[in-house]
Amino acid sequence: MTEPVTPGSPRNRSAGELRHGILGWADTLAQSIALLSLALGVATATSAAAGSAGAATPWAYIVAGVGCLCLASVIVRFTSRMASAGGVYTYIARGLNPSGGFIGGWLYGTAFAVGISFVLAIGAVTMSTLLTSHTGWHPGWFTCFLILLAALLVFAFFDIRLSTRTQLVLGAAGVAAVLLLAIIVLAKGGDSGVTLQPLNPAKLPSTHGLFLAVVFAFTGFIGFEAAAVLGEEAAEPRRAIPRAILTAAVVAVVWYVFITWTMSVGFGVGNSAKWAQDVAPLDTLATRYAGTWLSVLVDLAVITSAFIAALAGIHLTARTFFAMGREGGLPRVLAWTHPRFRTPWVGIGLALVITFVLGLTLGRHWTHPAPSPFTYVQFMALTATLGILGAYILVALSGIVFFRRAKAEDVSYNVLLDIVLPLAAIAICGYTIYKSVHPLPPSPMRYGPWVALIWLAIGVGVLVWLRVTRPDRVREFGTILGEGEGVAHARDVEIRPVVAP
Repeated sequence: MTEPVTPGSPRNRSAGELRHGILGWADTLAQSIALLSLALGVATATSAAAGSAGAATPWAYIVAGVGCLCLASVIVRFTSRMASAGGVYTYIARGLNPSGGFIGGWLYGTAFAVGISFVLAIGAVTMSTLLTSHTGWHPGWFTCFLILLAALLVFAFFDIRLSTRTQLVLGAAGVAAVLLLAIIVLAKGGDSGVTLQPLNPAKLPSTHGLFLAVVFAFTGFIGFEAAAVLGEEAAEPRRAIPRAILTAAVVAVVWYVFITWTMSVGFGVGNSAKWAQDVAPLDTLATRYAGTWLSVLVDLAVITSAFIAALAGIHLTARTFFAMGREGGLPRVLAWTHPRFRTPWVGIGLALVITFVLGLTLGRHWTHPAPSPFTYVQFMALTATLGILGAYILVALSGIVFFRRAKAEDVSYNVLLDIVLPLAAIAICGYTIYKSVHPLPPSPMRYGPWVALIWLAIGVGVLVWLRVTRPDRVREFGTILGEGEGVAHARDVEIRPVVAP
């Protein structure tokens, strides 16, 4: 394998430089928690899961949570050894090979890039409904979409700490609002008394129904590893990043199981059909058990959760593109950084442009005859999730290969952590992909898998072209580390960031 280099080495003079050592553990945790979008997650996918798992929906989140923790164990093992803005892209490149790293980064970065738009669309729809219901202003969802997009523009370009600390505050406020609802539901005894029956597997309609629900539940865990892309900006990244990722994964499992149990109790164990048909289940419960004031708080929690998730998605996308750009897999312009804030401003700008264009075209196209772009949300969610799950499978395979290869000199090699858990993650991610495409969902969602396959084929085509015309570049993929495996700390090397060629 090519010898790893630091970001500021002579082999990387055409790339900019991120600001090193400025983020603490709480900042990195905020990035992962924000992308998990805990309030948004329970407000959207839980009804779909309840349609398949009924009152025992918490079991879908238990199974999906096991898959999340299995995958987290692999990524944590990587982050404890190396730090890179490339995150998943770098781990795959160093675990499998540079070509695999490119495909993983291609799927991972672009999937999150398009995912920003549908998350923001959910926040915009909620914002439009809230303003229309409680103020004299009646903006459409796309107007609210543009307002949220402008807010992203303000936050994303500046010092990364502005984003992470905003994510921490708004994320905590959103969780508090939903938690308050859960406490009120339980305090009032739910629909017919507080019971543990939703946690009884005998309440599952079938094993098939359970795993159909797992498909929806797993979407709630996507993004738990987002802190990995801050590896070059965090202080002591090989300690802070693993702790942040593991904490986010555990918090997500506990959160989703507890809240879905509470929602099942709130709707009633015998009324799961009502839950499954409710497009705004948190609003329904808030209005029923507390009144309009709490439904307003819950809506605000959903809006802020969507906003900080989109913000975290921009940072993940921009830093993945930054790492791929400085190593030549993508245009090197993506590796330019702001002269003052040292943020990857070109990648940030690209993510914002993608979000705007998708919202303006597909989002508005699918607004009619429906009053809101839920068709667009479902289509983009399916397409993006398939790409992310593909990258997850590659990183799990990378963990098996990487740590087995390092077995001779790595005393921490563990069969459970490095073989069994990655295989379990691959199985759960693979089955989730299978159930997402078989049988094909109704139109236009049925075209999502084909779009994902076409995008994968384009990535393979780009890789083949690079291997033929720039084989030296391909060998560079995954070689630049901020810290790890004996590489000198990048922050010890003072390099002026590149703004333009």
